[in-house]
Amino acid sequence: MAPIPLQSKKALGTVIITGGCGFLGHHIVKLLLESYSCKIAVVDLRTSSNRPPGSESVKYFDCDITNTSELLKIFEEVKPDVVIHTASPNGNDNKASYPLYYKVNVDGTKSIIEACRQTNVKALVYTCSASIISDNQGDIINADERWPVLRGKAQPDYYSETKVHPNGCLCEIEG
Repeated sequence: MAPIPLQSKKALGTVIITGGCGFLGHHIVKLLLESYSCKIAVVDLRTSSNRPPGSESVKYFDCDITNTSELLKIFEEVKPDVVIHTASPNGNDNKASYPLYYKVNVDGTKSIIEACRQTNVKALVYTCSASIISDNQGDIINADERWPVLRGKAQPDYYSETKVHPNGCLCEIEG
């Protein structure tokens, strides 16, 4: 995709991408650089990899998103208008990984929400995978946001369960 000329790029203000050096996150950084007018900051455990060409203007912060006080310092410095939350461990549903899934996907999301609240972020985009609507038995065909999320015994994948866990989900942002 060819970059959009600067004069026709849509303005987004200041954007933080959590997990911005991961698989999805670095593609979002690249898209923002090519197609939007915005200041970009990335928060990731390690920000040395997956930096797209042309990302010299991006601010990179090494931070564990479960550390609310460190995360808040970054949000206060950057003053984001938009946060795109893509940070998550790789999902392989290995029982040894369950504590990490919970820590990042539940506790980390709670930290992101808290940092957004305290710094008056205008928009928070939470990313997830189609696995939250899958029972791992059949194909997902023509699914959209209206499909029910599978929880509890209906959800065979612990990683997916942590992505929609009520103690970390975005429904907490209300009220």
